[in-house]
Amino acid sequence: MNTPDIFRPTADSEIDRLVAAYPLALVISAADGDLQASPLPLVLQRDSAGPGVLIGHFSRFNPQLALVRREQRALVAFSGAQGYISSSWLRERKYAPTWNYQAVHFKVAITLDDRASAAREALETLIRHADGPYPNPWQIDEMGPRFDQLVTAIVPFKATILDTQVQFKLGQGDPDSVLEDGIAGLTRYGQLALANAMLRHHGMAQQATSTLSAPPSSTTPD
Repeated sequence: MNTPDIFRPTADSEIDRLVAAYPLALVISAADGDLQASPLPLVLQRDSAGPGVLIGHFSRFNPQLALVRREQRALVAFSGAQGYISSSWLRERKYAPTWNYQAVHFKVAITLDDRASAAREALETLIRHADGPYPNPWQIDEMGPRFDQLVTAIVPFKATILDTQVQFKLGQGDPDSVLEDGIAGLTRYGQLALANAMLRHHGMAQQATSTLSAPPSSTTPD
């Protein structure tokens, strides 16, 4: 991915914010001429001692699993807010239309763990993240004996982050009038997540109204 400095987020914490708000990633593996990709929800964990890990699980019936057993290296691609900016929204229509977006790519090393205890840990991590924003969040123990059936069908993993590439294309370098008109157009046509991302990136978050909200699954409030 092309990663010019102008499109880097203003703070590294914005990378973690995107992953928390948009946890469904594309996990891409390649080995021996084979190429496989799976959409998987992942949870990012960091501490001061390491580069960070992504927690997730494969279905045991996913053909990519065999590929991962041969080659641990993979690419994990997260996409955040994205959308088209139409020149028809602009006072100065000489500017070409464009597509704004947020993207984070991690190069990782995947470690599989077939233990039932690891499956429980991975599932609890994901459920805490996804169910956490809601009242009376669901608990894994509510499954009862069905949990024992579930763990036989999944293979949990931890993906250690080796390298990070990021591009937040959010109107950097645009004149103020183009930026303002783009945000107004996004808001008018319901592209609220991208409008809010642009407002936040350009230090205009105080202009956001209550209608400019993050996706419901976000655990990082705007």
